[in-house]
Amino acid sequence: MSKKVDLEQTATGDEYVTIIAATLGGVMEQFRHRQLGAKGFSIVGPAARQQFAFAGANGSSKFMDANSQSEDLFGGEAMVGATFRRSGGS
Repeated sequence: MSKKVDLEQTATGDEYVTIIAATLGGVMEQFRHRQLGAKGFSIVGPAARQQFAFAGANGSSKFMDANSQSEDLFGGEAMVGATFRRSGGS
């Protein structure tokens, strides 16, 4: 299972997309499927196995119970995440 986070555009016009999957192969499969290379995206850091947590909308505790600091995503299982960038000049 892969999850794509929506594109985020910075003040410089750069666009970012992060792909999260169970394996590096899954990340790269989505990269190819979405044709991100042809669209000018390149990786901006290491693809690393990590845990993900959701802090709530705007960092609020709206989505968290009273005893938790944040909501673990993917059941707390470590996933591979890789972020890709397209320069605002592309």
